[in-house]
Amino acid sequence: MSKSYLTASGSETILRGVSFDVGQSERVALIGASGCGKSTLLNVIAGIDTIDSGVVTVAGQDLTGLDEKQRTLYRRRHIGFVYQSFNLIQTLTAFENVQLPLQLNRFPTEQITDLAQAMLERVGLADRATAFPDQLSGGEQQRVAIARAMVHSPSLVLADEHTGNLDAETGRQMMDLFSELAEQCGQTVLMVTHSRAVADTADRILQIVDGRIEHGDSARVW
Repeated sequence: MSKSYLTASGSETILRGVSFDVGQSERVALIGASGCGKSTLLNVIAGIDTIDSGVVTVAGQDLTGLDEKQRTLYRRRHIGFVYQSFNLIQTLTAFENVQLPLQLNRFPTEQITDLAQAMLERVGLADRATAFPDQLSGGEQQRVAIARAMVHSPSLVLADEHTGNLDAETGRQMMDLFSELAEQCGQTVLMVTHSRAVADTADRILQIVDGRIEHGDSARVW
């Protein structure tokens, strides 16, 4: 697939014929220099951005064949997103933030409560359920963000520098938790990172260079 943006100076190509597959339940790390298109690639795979040419298929669904509303509905059900800046809704408690994907996907009310409570317990925040984001530490906020991304059992979890705003020790704990939950739930993971420690937890590493994917062992050169 290829993707470009219009800028003041004309059209700028970000992704140049990118092509790769990620297997079910596989964890893949995506690395590359700042501005190389890593976050754009995640947005394309999530159906947030459209592409100029090519095909994006997630869990058998061709996203390029869907309109914006259809992509939004597909993303809501089948994709979880963990952001570097947490992106929690500040007016909702930790419990309410985790409930949100379940409510949007119209899960039964009783199931919403049970699943959200169980997920907060799994990330070690059962006692912080009623706290608002500004009452939580950075590590606690990221735990809530991970719980929210995974609570509705999406086919694919996308993580964009999900340990980037955390200190080294908290980041390691988050990565361990993230990997453990993904493995237990059998979820496919594609994560963007600048951290070698994070990338080395993946089954495979892909590197973007000049808008293209490098495959194989060469992608492990930092």
